[in-house]
Amino acid sequence: MKTSVWMTGVVLALSLWTGGIAGADDTMPTWEGWIVGGPCAGELRIADCPLRYVDQPVLLLEDGDAVPFRYGEGTGIRDVDIDESYTMLVRITGEREDGVIQSVRLDRLEDSPDRTFFKG
Repeated sequence: MKTSVWMTGVVLALSLWTGGIAGADDTMPTWEGWIVGGPCAGELRIADCPLRYVDQPVLLLEDGDAVPFRYGEGTGIRDVDIDESYTMLVRITGEREDGVIQSVRLDRLEDSPDRTFFKG
């Protein structure tokens, strides 16, 4: 009996904690665009952006503005997320400080299983 009461408390606490996290994302600004390499952003190249630029990602907004964003350790976006979302339409959640988005979350808005890359 003690175990089930304890487990119920743990489950309730986790539910409240994760609910608070989800609610925090709702109040932060979101940015929609395509993750492309910096050199491609200046030319407004999305689908034909070579994979060799994946280590220089920016978020290319619909208006043509290229916005850098933080990713990797200490952020909500892992390196593998950049690889999986390269040249895809995404939404990044996070505050913009000094022109850089402080990433908290990345959501892919399109899925393309037939993607091909070239080393261009």
